Amino acid sequence: MPAGATAEVVRSLDQVREVDSINVPVWEQAPLDEDGLRVELDEVTAALASGDGLRVIGRLDGEAVSTGGSTIVDGFARLWGAATLESARGRGAYRAVLAERLRASAELGATTALVKGRIATSAPILTRVGFERFGDERAYRLTVT
Repeated sequence: MPAGATAEVVRSLDQVREVDSINVPVWEQAPLDEDGLRVELDEVTAALASGDGLRVIGRLDGEAVSTGGSTIVDGFARLWGAATLESARGRGAYRAVLAERLRASAELGATTALVKGRIATSAPILTRVGFERFGDERAYRLTVT
């Protein structure tokens, strides 16, 4: 990992707040209120305790800038929801989040990881760390008037 890039499994309300501060601008969504943050924490900690999944937060020099999750099903880690603040991209935070999701997923019993990677962002990183291209997903948009 590049110097200053770290990642950890989310276990606290403060970490859930930091995840929300990343998700809001990246996914262009409204921030969670206090009740929503507590519900999110309950979901994250329950999934971790049951071994069904986890959420990770990545930092650059201590600042929360990236996040991603993993759901564990039948020995597969299904990686999802990766987001990195635009100002932090290309500096190793996503790689740190990816590495921690893989490490923690293996600890929960996963032996294989699956992920969708955008060609312009995460796909090159995923290829460099050993993921193999399995297929393509196409999205279509139709404007309905």
